Amino acid sequence: MFTKGKVADSAGSLLALQCRSASIVQVTPKKIAKRLLQNSSVRNTVRMCVYFPVDVYESVTRKNHSLIPPRGMRFNDTSTYISAGKKGLAEIIDACSLQPHHRVLDVGCGSGSVALPLLSYLQQGSYDGFDIVPSWVLWCQKHITAANPRFRFEFVDVYSKHYNSSGTITSETLKFPYDNDSFDCVMLMSIFTHMRLAGIHNYINEIARVMKPGGHAFITTFLLNEESRKSIVDGKSSLAFPYPFEGCLTLDEVFPETAIAVPQNHITDWLAQAGLQLEHVNYGSWADRPGRQNLHDNLIIKKR
Repeated sequence: MFTKGKVADSAGSLLALQCRSASIVQVTPKKIAKRLLQNSSVRNTVRMCVYFPVDVYESVTRKNHSLIPPRGMRFNDTSTYISAGKKGLAEIIDACSLQPHHRVLDVGCGSGSVALPLLSYLQQGSYDGFDIVPSWVLWCQKHITAANPRFRFEFVDVYSKHYNSSGTITSETLKFPYDNDSFDCVMLMSIFTHMRLAGIHNYINEIARVMKPGGHAFITTFLLNEESRKSIVDGKSSLAFPYPFEGCLTLDEVFPETAIAVPQNHITDWLAQAGLQLEHVNYGSWADRPGRQNLHDNLIIKKR
């Protein structure tokens, strides 16, 4: 039970958090662009146009290949895109005991950053991915599925002010388009970092539904706990998260799905309620943890 002193301390800490974080928030070109171009499809088209010269250059110099999406569909350069995908796959293989014959679900597959390295690993298995950005899914269908029909991609029209502003489905009501007990491994690479709590709760239940008993899930996110909150208040975290938002903290008060940090206790409670066991949390470097190789907090989960 909170005493008056503890309540006052909590209120004071929250005020200090907001004031300190707000003082270091900067107006960036990306923030300006999002406020001017609030339709996500328009912003994606503009990105493609801005990065078109890069695509032409990489095509001429052969720095790209047919299974790497255009620069406007990814958030880093080609070498980083490839190395990050390989690193993510290596982590998943180790943490989730992923085998070449397993069936994998990639929730929020993007433009195929994890699907690409899995092409050579899942020799007998299969891959399904879905995402809320239609152009990314279409590109993956035309290129990756064409290269290997066991790699399938699906668009789900979930609303996100940041990624799919015309979406007709809410994340808290989405039913994953797959049967019960279908997958040996479910991965969510930086998906909860862009979702509201109600949607996260629903996704956890859906993960539990579609995952086989004994299967694993690998989830990356930003967890709010005593340590990370103190890092934010002290101005030591690499991400300021200055704005309170629906029980969470966000980087952008206008486009909250840009990046959201969520309370760890909510996640652990919902996992337990869904019959999922949290085997391990590998905390990331974002909250001023020296020596950490991963930016995000990585959760390794098993279905009982």
